[in-house]
Amino acid sequence: MKKAIIGASLLSTITTFAQVKDSTKSKDIEEVVVHGKYYQKYKLNEVSGSLRLQTPILELPQNVQSISSQILTDQIALNMSEGIVRNVSGARKVEHWDNVYSNVFMRGASIATYMNGMNVSSTWGPINPDASIIDRIEFVKGPAGFMGSLGDPAGFYNIVTKKPTGKFANSVRFTTGSYNLFRGEADLDGVLVKNGVLDYRLNLMGSTNGSWVENDKTKKIIVAPSITFRPTKTTTLTAQYNYQYLKFSQPGAYLMSKDGYASLGVHTNFNDKNFKETEVTDQSLFLSLDQKLFNDWVWSTQYAYMDMNYDGGSWWGSFDTQNSSIFNRTLSNWQAVGKNHIFQTYVRGSLKTGNITHKIIAGFDYGNRKYNADFSGYSNGVYPIDIHNVQYGVNPSTLPPSDFYTLNTSAPFYNDQGVKYNSYYAQDQIEMFNNKLRVTLAGRYTSGTTFAGYPNLAPIKPDNAGEFTPRVGVSYSIKDDFSVYGVFDKTFVPQSALQYSTTNPNGDPLNTPFRGQNLEAGVKKDWFGGKWNSTFAFYEIRRKNIFTSDMSHPNQGFSVATGEQRARGFEADIKGQLARGLNVVINYAYTDAKTVKDNDPTRIGQQSPGNAKNVQNTWLSYRFEDGKLRGFGISAGYQYQGGRQSWFGTSAKLDQSLEDYFDTNFGISYAAKKFDINLLLNNVLNRKLYSGYRSDDGSYAWIYNAPRNWRLSIGYKF
Repeated sequence: MKKAIIGASLLSTITTFAQVKDSTKSKDIEEVVVHGKYYQKYKLNEVSGSLRLQTPILELPQNVQSISSQILTDQIALNMSEGIVRNVSGARKVEHWDNVYSNVFMRGASIATYMNGMNVSSTWGPINPDASIIDRIEFVKGPAGFMGSLGDPAGFYNIVTKKPTGKFANSVRFTTGSYNLFRGEADLDGVLVKNGVLDYRLNLMGSTNGSWVENDKTKKIIVAPSITFRPTKTTTLTAQYNYQYLKFSQPGAYLMSKDGYASLGVHTNFNDKNFKETEVTDQSLFLSLDQKLFNDWVWSTQYAYMDMNYDGGSWWGSFDTQNSSIFNRTLSNWQAVGKNHIFQTYVRGSLKTGNITHKIIAGFDYGNRKYNADFSGYSNGVYPIDIHNVQYGVNPSTLPPSDFYTLNTSAPFYNDQGVKYNSYYAQDQIEMFNNKLRVTLAGRYTSGTTFAGYPNLAPIKPDNAGEFTPRVGVSYSIKDDFSVYGVFDKTFVPQSALQYSTTNPNGDPLNTPFRGQNLEAGVKKDWFGGKWNSTFAFYEIRRKNIFTSDMSHPNQGFSVATGEQRARGFEADIKGQLARGLNVVINYAYTDAKTVKDNDPTRIGQQSPGNAKNVQNTWLSYRFEDGKLRGFGISAGYQYQGGRQSWFGTSAKLDQSLEDYFDTNFGISYAAKKFDINLLLNNVLNRKLYSGYRSDDGSYAWIYNAPRNWRLSIGYKF
């Protein structure tokens, strides 16, 4: 109750502060429609400007799915690890350090995290994107050469953060629920200097919550101010600073047993209340400058700096060789620093040659992402527990001293890794026959360097590669609301290993880059005046030059670039307002991702790590717009995953298949002009939901999802 009073007091203070505002109201008609009393905006027609494109989603020669902030609010989703991916066909969260970052798989592989159009992926990062700063999320399927050609061909998701809108639109929200969840948010959006000269936005969030397992709690704070300044009618400068602080007991509540998955109770935890908690500080700065040149030509420049600091520890362990009920925990340091510098500059606009329109994008990208960490183990202590009778309270005097938890650059397992790249690209979307036919021709040259290793154990040799990657796309409008498309795109990643040499007993460098390509075709249709949309896509992805063991020279650590994975699939997405008051998100994906080439014939045909062959999601939300129940709403949804495979890797010795997954949700809500309240019940059937992997020693490791739980969210606009 004390935490609830504190949260309510915080929101009251914020509300009082924000009410000192200009009484000017926006007269934008579209905004009134979008934010009307009962309207729920599920369908987005345009991609964000951060994707650089000038083309509506319906006309893009690629499958791009956008998730609006309205969907996140209706589902009371607080971050990327909480089922947000169910709103996109085939996307699924795969566990590991679940409390820290979100590892999303799609089309047979882990996909990158972009923020405002820039690749911000890092080891164990970035911090799980929080819904309080998210305006929308865009899932780009396939390599998307117009964004970047250094990465996996499966695609990426782009977090578009909240920025000033130039209108007064303030809101506060309080959320509570199972496991002592208390969360307060404020979104203050307004005008400092009229006529669009200077606008501001401030997003604040504070939360604390426990867990369904013992000895697990999390605290989080977010402060995210941003301003937009227009010194002239043709110049726009936007600056955004995000500060996130996260403190938690453990990164992921793994359980281990030799008796099978889910063989222990859902409330069991191997973490001890006296083990060190972890604190993460994530600061990021985004600067963007848009300069209108002439007609519709714009020059855009964007820079991002990200600084992540981890101060904590983690535990792991193994089973006692004499007693399978005893798990011997060991403790490790977890000190890490991640720094990203990302720069983009490009021009875009259109020109005509006769009756043909050319929409042109050309620019330069630079990225430098580094990560340093010390994961040294503590050798002076082992902390056994009986997994069937867990007792908490390890003697503090046996735990590592405070000076153990430091980033020691001379430690044997001090880790140094990073990515650095330069890229030049150009794209021409050629519109013909009154824009019925659109042909996209693009190319990008990227020179990149990746490196990773332990410099105190062996010198690190950077992996260098430069590649030209083409992109060809075609989109044809059968009707104004009906289009078909096809696209071919490529990507690559520098990599290195050692190959056998007849002259060098230690081997020679093998630096053939990993290469990926995507071939895709699909159909898009807007229905009933654009109220809802459907997308159907077929694709084949090839991942080539995967390093495999040199079977001609076994057990010597040599590799050859002969491995290949193939992902084929079908995707269907339906999103929007099917009928008055009824909004839906319905999707299905069939993904056949497997190894097709390998030196070890036993691996051929093996399903790719992290994949699920069948994923089907449904979310329905209905709000009464007339009669005595006007403003009341009901919602229901489910997530199904079949043919699941763990993320553990193609070299795993044991079967990595997981049982099918089925989650259910049900909610009731009420919305008025300025006030809304939403109650949601998750895991309605109270099933044991989990994901995990099979260790090579025969044991099982898994993380449970929450059992049946509830959330209540109350929002107010002013």
